[in-house]
Amino acid sequence: MKVSKRQLRRIIKEEKAKILREGQTQEEALFTALDQYVMVLDEEMGYDVPREQLKAEVLNFVDGYFEDTEQAADYAADDE
Repeated sequence: MKVSKRQLRRIIKEEKAKILREGQTQEEALFTALDQYVMVLDEEMGYDVPREQLKAEVLNFVDGYFEDTEQAADYAADDE
């Protein structure tokens, strides 16, 4: 099986992240997860996506997270 340079870099980066995950602060763990998310997002969008487009996608994801958690809190409050 032939592995491209980009795939090899991704594999190395993922393995390095696994090794370094122990002892990470919460902020470091979040940064690592975000880095992996952006890498996968770039792959899904066809590689070499402009940084501003990736940033917009990540911000939309974060906004959606807060909207979903706010709705869940509202539903929980209504049930009480």
